[in-house]
Amino acid sequence: MNSRTLNNQAKNKTLLVIILTIITMIFEIFFGIITHSMALTADGWHMGTHAFALSITFFAYILAAKLSNNNKYSINVDKIGTLAGFTSSILLGITGVWIIFESFVRFLSPYNINYNDALIVALIGLVVNVISILIMGVKSHSCEKKHKDYNFLAAYMHILADALTSFFAIFALLVGKYFSIVFLDPLVGFLGGILICSWACNLIKSTSVILLDIKNKNI
Repeated sequence: MNSRTLNNQAKNKTLLVIILTIITMIFEIFFGIITHSMALTADGWHMGTHAFALSITFFAYILAAKLSNNNKYSINVDKIGTLAGFTSSILLGITGVWIIFESFVRFLSPYNINYNDALIVALIGLVVNVISILIMGVKSHSCEKKHKDYNFLAAYMHILADALTSFFAIFALLVGKYFSIVFLDPLVGFLGGILICSWACNLIKSTSVILLDIKNKNI
């Protein structure tokens, strides 16, 4: 299977996940407003940020395909995808830092959590992200290519990070609801934020090596 076919498959998968994410975003914001649930509304806008990050991936594939046969550009068009992956990894890092900051604030000033609403939001997020992970199937795409598709990988990491956050949030909320261990919610958020930042740093390092044409890739 050639590179163009793989990129088309990745583009189509990304578009499908974007549509699913936007539908979920609209659903959560709408029902958040009519039920006065701040948790649902906030997660809806959070889904919007993921749709934005995924859109970078999608339009990078379109731009790369458009310029692939254009002799006006001396740049390797594969770098367009790498640049998109670099940009998405920065957004992923910002997400991780924001989660760490929010968790720290909640350690100092614990919120009164509406466990039922929060669990509904976390479950919706987890289901949507698991479906998205199955749609994208990162292994089948990246393993067939000689060089890693960092554009696709960064998009996948956004979804994986969100799924991980939802999974740990459900665990922390259940423990908080039934055993009143409130500190576990910000603790899980803090640890999740550190893990997400670690993923982002690795992606930034990997894409930077390619973008800067660094010969010694062990730097």
